[in-house]
Amino acid sequence: MKISKRNFFLIVLLFWILNNQLFGSSLLKETVMVSMRDGVKLSTDIYRPNDSDQHPVILYRTPYNKDGDNLGASAIQLVNFRGFVYVAQDCRGRFASQGNDSVFVTDGWGALQDGYDTIEWITQQNWCDGKVGMFGGSATGITSYRAAGAAHPNLEAVVAVVAPSDFYHEVVFPGGEFRKAIVENWIHGQGSDYMIDYFLQYPYYNSLWEEMNLHTPLNNITAAIYHIGGWYDCFSEGPVAAFNALRLLPQAGPQKLIMGPWTHGTTGSDEIVGELDYPDASVDGQTIILSWLDHWVAGNENGIMDAAEVQYYLMGDPDKTSEAGCQWIETDKWPPENTKALALFLNNDGLLNSNLPESDGELSFNYDPNNPLPTHGGNNLTIDAGPYDQGYLGDREDILEFESDVLDKPVRIEGIVKGHLYISSNCPDTDFTLKLVDVYPDGREMLVTDGIARTRFRVGETESDMSFLTPGEIVQLTIELPPTAIVFNSGHRMKVCISSSNYPRYEINPNTANELYDLSEKQIAINTVYCNMSYPSNVIFPTANNPSHVVSRTTSDISYELFANYPNPFNNTTQIIYKLARFGKAKLSIYNLQGQMVRTMVDEMKGQGIYTTFWDGRNENGLTVAGGVYIYQLQFENETVAKKLLLMK
Repeated sequence: MKISKRNFFLIVLLFWILNNQLFGSSLLKETVMVSMRDGVKLSTDIYRPNDSDQHPVILYRTPYNKDGDNLGASAIQLVNFRGFVYVAQDCRGRFASQGNDSVFVTDGWGALQDGYDTIEWITQQNWCDGKVGMFGGSATGITSYRAAGAAHPNLEAVVAVVAPSDFYHEVVFPGGEFRKAIVENWIHGQGSDYMIDYFLQYPYYNSLWEEMNLHTPLNNITAAIYHIGGWYDCFSEGPVAAFNALRLLPQAGPQKLIMGPWTHGTTGSDEIVGELDYPDASVDGQTIILSWLDHWVAGNENGIMDAAEVQYYLMGDPDKTSEAGCQWIETDKWPPENTKALALFLNNDGLLNSNLPESDGELSFNYDPNNPLPTHGGNNLTIDAGPYDQGYLGDREDILEFESDVLDKPVRIEGIVKGHLYISSNCPDTDFTLKLVDVYPDGREMLVTDGIARTRFRVGETESDMSFLTPGEIVQLTIELPPTAIVFNSGHRMKVCISSSNYPRYEINPNTANELYDLSEKQIAINTVYCNMSYPSNVIFPTANNPSHVVSRTTSDISYELFANYPNPFNNTTQIIYKLARFGKAKLSIYNLQGQMVRTMVDEMKGQGIYTTFWDGRNENGLTVAGGVYIYQLQFENETVAKKLLLMK
C-alpha cells in the first residue's frame, strides 16, 4: 500500500469505509463562514446525513484549499453514513477564508485560537452530539496538534501524522540554526513569504515559540492521540516527543505511536527510501486512522485499543535480514526499557571506540561559508530525503570522520544519539554538525541521522543566554540528533562525521558576531575538535543490546563505577561519567569541602549502562559558585564513592 503525502489521509477514508460500510441515504452540504474570536470568518464546509439526528463530528482544518483537499464527494458521503458529520475548513488567510495566513500561529492556544473556536462553534450546532475528532498529515497534522494543545473539552481524539510538536526546536531553529530549505521552500510555496521574515525576527526562544510548542500546555491536553511518524521524516522528532510527553499524564487520553522507516513523502508505504529498500515497511494506515476516530469519537469497540502502545520499525541492512533489524517491534514505551548508554570516544587517529584517549590530540579544519558542505539526504521535505551514500563528501577537507572497527555482531541503537564535543574556533560564532553513518561492507556510507549546534547558543536558547566564543577557548558543545532505531549489522562499521555546514538543510553561519542571519560579512573559521584525556569528545549511543564488541573495559563485579571528570581542572563545564551494573536508585551530588551540598545532578532510578552528566559550576539556585576544590559523590543504593574536582576562576 502506498501512502502519498497529505492526499493519502483523505483517500484512506474512502477505502476504509468501502471495505466496512454500505451506502445509505442522501447527504446535505452547506458552506458557512464561522466567526473567530477576533471577528475574522473562516470558510467551512459541512457534510452531514439528511436527518435530524445528532452525530459525532470529524474536523479537518487545511491550508491547502478545502475544495480540493477534502475527502472527495463519494468518500464524504460514506463517512456520513458511518455516522459522522464531516467538517472541512480553510485555515485563516487561505483560499475562501478571511484574514492573513499566519502559518499556524493562530491555530493553537495563543491570543487567537482558530481550532478551539471552530470546535466551540461545532458543538453548538444541532447536528453535533458534542463529540469531535480531528485527523491530518503534515500541515493538517499540525492543525490537529495545535487544536489538541488548545484543549477544547469536546475534542475527544486526534490522529496526527508526520507533524512537528515544537516549532522552534523541530522546524525553524533546531540547534539554534535556521532550517533554511524546509522553512523557505514550504512557506514560499504557500505564497506567504512575509512569514519567513516574521520567523527570522525571533531567533531566540521566547513567548511566541512557547505558543508554538505542544509541550507548553501539556497539563491541559485531554484528547486521545495516535501519533504517526517516520525515522527519515522531516518532523521525526514531533510524534516521538509528543507521545513520550503525554503518555503518562493522568488527564490525557490514551496515546499510541507508530514510527516507520519513512520519509515525508513515503509515509506508511514500502517504497524505496532514499537509496535503501526496507522490506515489509508498510502499515494499514486506513484502518488505524478510522478505527481510532471510530472508537474514541463514535464510541464503537473495534479492537484498536488492543494494539501495542508503540509499534516501530527497527531499521538495518535490507540485505541482511537474517540478523536483527528490518522488522517491526511492539512495546509499551520508546526507547525500550532495556536501553543502555554507550559512550564512544573520538580519537586523534580517526577511531571511534570506548577507550578514553590516552594521548593529547586535536583535529582542525577550515570552514568556508562560501563553500558549505552540501546536503545529501536526511530528514528533509523539499530536497532529497532519506538514507543517501555520504562517501563522496569524505574527500572534502572540511569534515572530520571517526569510525569503529568492523563489528563482529550487531549493535542495536534505539533512542536519541548525542554528541558531547570539546571545541574551539578562531571566530566568535560558528556551527558544528554531527552525522551518524552506517558503513556497509561494500563501502557505502548510508546516512542514519544528523544534527547541528550553533556555538552562540551553547549555554541556552534565550537572548540572555547568548555567549560568543573567545578565540582559542575550549568549550563543551552538545549536538542532539533526531531519534532513530537501527541495527548496525555485523560486518558494518559505525561512523560519525563532524563539520560546520549542511547546506541548504541549514543556513550557513558567516562566523561573525553580527546580528543573526546578517550574511553581509563572512569569514573563514578554523574550527577544532579535541580528542584527549583532558577534553574527551564523545558520542553517547542508546544501545539495546550488549555492546561487548566495542566496549574495551572488562566488566566489573561492583555495581557502579565513577570515573575522573574531564576536564579537570575546569573553568566552564566539566563532564562526569559513571557506570551502573544493574537497575537501581542513583544519586550524583556536588559538595564543597565543608560537606555542604552544592547541587544534586542526578536523583532517579537508572538502568544498567554508562551515563554522562555535566556540571557548569552552578549551585541549585543557578548561581555560579566560587573557584576551588569540590567533591562529586555517586550514591548507588547503599554504596557510595566520591572524587575531587577543581573549579578554576
